[in-house]
Amino acid sequence: MSIVRNNSQATKAAAALARDMEDTHLTDTVDTSVSEKEGHIPGSGTLTLNLSGSFGRDELIEGVKWDMKEFDTGVSPESRVIVESVKSSAIGSNVGSNLMVSANLFNSGGGKTHYLSSGVTNSVGWTTSQGQDQLVPLGYAPILSIMPNEYSRVQTEHYRPGAGVDDSLVQRYGHLGTGDSLRANIVPFPGEDYYYVAKDHVVLDIIERNWDALGHDVPGERVRDGQWVKIGSNLVEKVLDELDNKVLKHMPLTDMSKLNFCLKADKELAQHLDDAHDYPVSVTMTVGYRTVASDK
Repeated sequence: MSIVRNNSQATKAAAALARDMEDTHLTDTVDTSVSEKEGHIPGSGTLTLNLSGSFGRDELIEGVKWDMKEFDTGVSPESRVIVESVKSSAIGSNVGSNLMVSANLFNSGGGKTHYLSSGVTNSVGWTTSQGQDQLVPLGYAPILSIMPNEYSRVQTEHYRPGAGVDDSLVQRYGHLGTGDSLRANIVPFPGEDYYYVAKDHVVLDIIERNWDALGHDVPGERVRDGQWVKIGSNLVEKVLDELDNKVLKHMPLTDMSKLNFCLKADKELAQHLDDAHDYPVSVTMTVGYRTVASDK
């Protein structure tokens, strides 16, 4: 088990453990809503990107990628966002083969997850082709299937997140990291069955909101050294596990600085293309998003 631990925090917690303090009680529920986060104003935005270039047959089969950081988009959100819509408004392909456009929409977690296992649904419906796993890299979601030599200027929506996670949960916990980052400001003691948890940690907020189901009264606990609350380790682990695996990892959150689009051709269908020629492709994509609170 990996624990993110600060030496000064551990020292304070250990000192608090040995100190006989007067009882003080938590009086306020921790509010992790977006509006309470200082230095961050939630909002929404739209980015329009032109994915274009001339590519050889082997490049298209291998896959061509565009990094969001390569585009001059002005001020981009620093925190993770919820991509609310992905649309195409112009398509021009001089490739006599089907092409798949995909994007790593759910890139805020620690690892790569198959889009069908992400827990996120697409209200428009995921586009599907034969050889899907070869066309859509792991960690990416299929956005648009382009027909051979397709030309179009019709705006079409390809992705809109479905109702996978309650919006109130996204607003309350969407700013949080996953995995080890959740353990910041939680101090374990070897051989003991409890942790010291910082009084403003989200774990205490969840326990307090669900005190009847979890059987623990946070406001009744003593605050030690003005900062720490002593909570059973099993309860803390239960809350962390459910928050991480049942909520955070299923949120449709996107780190815009890591957003990539990928264009790939089916290996078998593209074999007839002349490997001595480059084929121009141009796709205009519009990405609509709204921000959630930052955990910084």
